[in-house]
Amino acid sequence: MRQSTTPRSAQRDWMDLEREHEAAWYPDKVRIEPDPHTRLDVLRSDTLRQVVAEVRARGRAPRVCRYGLSIGGQWPSNSLAAAASFAVRNAWQVGGEEQIFTDHHGAPAPEMRMGWCLVRKAIRAGYADGVVVTTSSVISPHADEYERELDWFELHHAFVAVVAPTARPGRL
Repeated sequence: MRQSTTPRSAQRDWMDLEREHEAAWYPDKVRIEPDPHTRLDVLRSDTLRQVVAEVRARGRAPRVCRYGLSIGGQWPSNSLAAAASFAVRNAWQVGGEEQIFTDHHGAPAPEMRMGWCLVRKAIRAGYADGVVVTTSSVISPHADEYERELDWFELHHAFVAVVAPTARPGRL
């Protein structure tokens, strides 16, 4: 867990300032910006490892719920099955039908979705230690929204497990 209560997105160091000044002084120079999802994948993985270790140290298997997005009104059975299979491979306890949550694809920000709010409620109530999704874009394709959700899970000592962590919309 991190010590600071300052949001990560607000923390800037000397390298950030130097990059900004260099971009202003040399606008024609080609720059490669870091992928924000790489940092978030590391954050997610660290939290996952820590929470799973803490739960196992208490002598039990981590309990997870599954979350998916339905497209065109179709039940996301493949996504939910992949999430269950991933959880079983990791020796996590997979909840039954009452621990499966879905929303429609194209729904607003995660905190505005009914299914995602029910995932959060299950975490707060202690019914689950984490949630399994197929890709991070199921939570949000926007890095800032995804980071807010990861921060929420970290704050509540829970984890987000992603079956295919490197899959990104718009990338091959």
